[in-house]
Amino acid sequence: MILRYSAENFYSLREKVTIDFTIGQQAMGRGGMLVSEAGQNVNSVLGVFGANASGKTNVLKPLGFLAWFILESAIRKPGAKILYEPFAFTEGEPELTKLELEFEFRGKLYRYELEMLGALVAREALYLKKTRFSYLFERELNVETGEYNFKAQDLGAVASVPQRSNASWLSSALLQEHELALKLRPFFESIHGNLGPDGRLPTHDAEITNVFAAASFYHKAPDTLDHVSSLLSEFDLGLSAVTVSVEKVLGPEGKEEELTFPYGVHELDGKKYFRFLTQESRGTQALFVLLRYLLPVLENGGTAFIDEFESGLHPHMVRRIIELFFNPATNPKQAQLIATFHTDFLLRDTLHKYQIYFAEKGEDLVTDVYRLDSIKGVRNIDNIYDKYHAGAYGGIPCLP
Repeated sequence: MILRYSAENFYSLREKVTIDFTIGQQAMGRGGMLVSEAGQNVNSVLGVFGANASGKTNVLKPLGFLAWFILESAIRKPGAKILYEPFAFTEGEPELTKLELEFEFRGKLYRYELEMLGALVAREALYLKKTRFSYLFERELNVETGEYNFKAQDLGAVASVPQRSNASWLSSALLQEHELALKLRPFFESIHGNLGPDGRLPTHDAEITNVFAAASFYHKAPDTLDHVSSLLSEFDLGLSAVTVSVEKVLGPEGKEEELTFPYGVHELDGKKYFRFLTQESRGTQALFVLLRYLLPVLENGGTAFIDEFESGLHPHMVRRIIELFFNPATNPKQAQLIATFHTDFLLRDTLHKYQIYFAEKGEDLVTDVYRLDSIKGVRNIDNIYDKYHAGAYGGIPCLP
């Protein structure tokens, strides 16, 4: 479970920005509130709103970057560029990029800190909270020698783990099958989204290749397919079910191969009709693909981060999906979602002030990010939707 994360000098996030899932006791009893094993009140859903080009996507990028950096950065060659960008519109000496992630996993509270300077890891540390946060490991680059000052406690053998300048120590430790890295790997593997270190991934879009990829996934997860079928038939009144079928086809070289085909099932006058899912509406296809990523998070726990969540979806459908995270029956493992939205309909009666972030970009091209409840005087009984459109909270386009 993620409690909070922060970024500084990371894309358009010039100043330190903290995205906080935690909430006070006064918010309990409202939709989408979770309680961590340590008793911390936490949001299950956060929505990021703002004008086009305001930097909403950059608010989500730290999660995709950190998951990649810890799981995969050591696979890259030594000397390869670290896949991120500091704030571009600045002069003078390069400044540190700082990322931080505080999370609870298997009853323990951790804080991971990372500082980068260009293509180098300047500092990396992982802390575990007992009575207070104490380091499990810390490493800091000695600029004069080019070596890392490294210290660790309660980690066993660490000498064999390389001190890579362009990779996470945890990522290198994974390749060495170190106990700590193996213990934490499931947490970082449970962070799923459509933003990678190189930018937005096309895997979540309603394109034909993604529809077939989702069908292949559902074929191997029949219980998830049943859930998808139930939801799609609920959302699309013309569908009674969706199903997948493995069929033999001729490949490009004339050889026979197996492909998994998705079908929409329609019932009329007691008869069933099967149509390729690619012949159904774009919204149906979009949901078929999106749920391939969301339902495993709901079923197994973790955090989903989705940029442009509502692509191809009706606003009422978007709200219904969010409610899956609100409902303990459909979210038994306390999964979390953070997403960027243009569907301001959610401000009317779905998200509360503790679950709403706004992003604004000023003339200096810096993205300012703030949670709605940080604005003085905002009450739960306020008509957030109307006040937002009246410009009371910011985060709206400035159109002539």
